[in-house]
Amino acid sequence: MDVGTSHKSKPRATASCHPCRARKVKCNRLSPCEACITRGIQEECRYSAPNEDRQAIAQAEMITELRGKVNQIREQIGQRLADRPSFDDLEEEEEEAAAMEIVYSALRLGSEDLVWHIVGRIRNGEDLRDLAKDVARDIGIEDDFSV
Repeated sequence: MDVGTSHKSKPRATASCHPCRARKVKCNRLSPCEACITRGIQEECRYSAPNEDRQAIAQAEMITELRGKVNQIREQIGQRLADRPSFDDLEEEEEEAAAMEIVYSALRLGSEDLVWHIVGRIRNGEDLRDLAKDVARDIGIEDDFSV
């Protein structure tokens, strides 16, 4: 590019209506625009630019707005997916629920000695799944339970 030549940009067409341009407010380029409707001067809402130019500018702004909304929705979807429990988490919860069922059944139906043995292990902070494995083996349901 030659340093001596200056680049003049093409002048932009005025797309806002006359009242919005005079008040220096945002015009949505509809006919009549929302700003003129709000002020009750819709009959004064006139444009200098040809309708095609206004539509092109309005469409470009609409596209920009829609892209922003798409990005916002993508972020929301990503956040919701991140908040969902993983398959491993669900599997772990199922295993823990199965372990609780076995321990509960043993507490409800087991002998007094078994109940006191289980309670002692729970009070010592033993992992519920390890306890359930042992209880299942002791009462003969080892094949039905695998954690």
